[in-house]
Amino acid sequence: MSSPALLLLAVLAMAARLAASLIGHPGCQTRCGDVDIPYPFGIAGTGAWGVNCSLPGFEIIRCVVRSGAGSLAVVEPVLADTNITVLSLSVMPRPEARVLLPVAWQCFNSSGGITNYSDATVRFNPAGVYRISDTHNELFVLGCNTLAYTNNGPPGRLPYSYTGRMTFCNDSQSAQDGKCAGVGCCHVDIPPGLTDNLMQFGDPNSWSHDDQDFSPCDYGFIVEKGNYSFRASDLTTMPRSKRMPLRLDWAIRNGSSSASVSCAAAKNKPHYACLSDHSECVNSTNGPGYFCNCTQGYEGNPYIVNGCTSKTRPHAWCEIVLAHPPVKAHQWGEGRRCGDSRCSGYKRLPSALSPLRSLSPAGTTNSM
Repeated sequence: MSSPALLLLAVLAMAARLAASLIGHPGCQTRCGDVDIPYPFGIAGTGAWGVNCSLPGFEIIRCVVRSGAGSLAVVEPVLADTNITVLSLSVMPRPEARVLLPVAWQCFNSSGGITNYSDATVRFNPAGVYRISDTHNELFVLGCNTLAYTNNGPPGRLPYSYTGRMTFCNDSQSAQDGKCAGVGCCHVDIPPGLTDNLMQFGDPNSWSHDDQDFSPCDYGFIVEKGNYSFRASDLTTMPRSKRMPLRLDWAIRNGSSSASVSCAAAKNKPHYACLSDHSECVNSTNGPGYFCNCTQGYEGNPYIVNGCTSKTRPHAWCEIVLAHPPVKAHQWGEGRRCGDSRCSGYKRLPSALSPLRSLSPAGTTNSM
């Protein structure tokens, strides 16, 4: 293999290593399927030198292979201690986890008796990192003559809060596509601070479901705003296995549900999470705790040392004239053509890529 090709491979390998280091710790898996896993999240385990790949509570327990369309296998990350599939994880500008949660349902026979049901129970630890986002989600109830509500609170105790809605139908023609104002479908905002999604339906003895073949099941679910539009056919054809996308807010709570877990309380403690220069602490608005951002003019991962980098620092593709035809490699330069005395060559490559300098072929300059 020619020297330019070897150089290109070395540049790409080093650049990939550098990019991964800005997402997670060395030796830690930073991708599962199509999902990036940025620190403080991490695949369960340890990386190089025994460093933890995640902060407590942020474990992505494993990559799971599920059946996809046809015979295809889909690799998905799953939140620790759950069966909740992760769609995406965000550190900045908002601390969010986008996940899939199951739909709750109950179905009836022609006499109105319940034949089967699922309450789609999801319980997050109240002292844990997650809260169901009240800003970006809403509750939907589908059915005819139906009351459904979600409640929040520890098992075996009275719930802290309820949120619910009622729907009605006169006949099979009552519900209309795109209409969700109480006839076959209704929706409502949810309160902040929710850690549970336990959907319950009203007593069927109080809400007649006799001979309702046009609405044989009731459904209830929390879903990301803008991600569901009611169709009348959903009253008869919605799969019971359906999952809906939902956004979770997360914050550093250090295993406490106390309001004392704040920026002011955390900054002087040894486990303060905002590690990068040019980072700042922000108090959570959905439950106690805090999260970190890079300060204005910087981007990256504030939870990693040196994770916040300047937005104005040039990252461009530059053409290195080493052979004919020229090869392209990522440079930490101005994005101009090398060899015309305007490109920085290897001089501005970050220290993580410094070994490349020793790979420069004879006759290649490292100066401006």
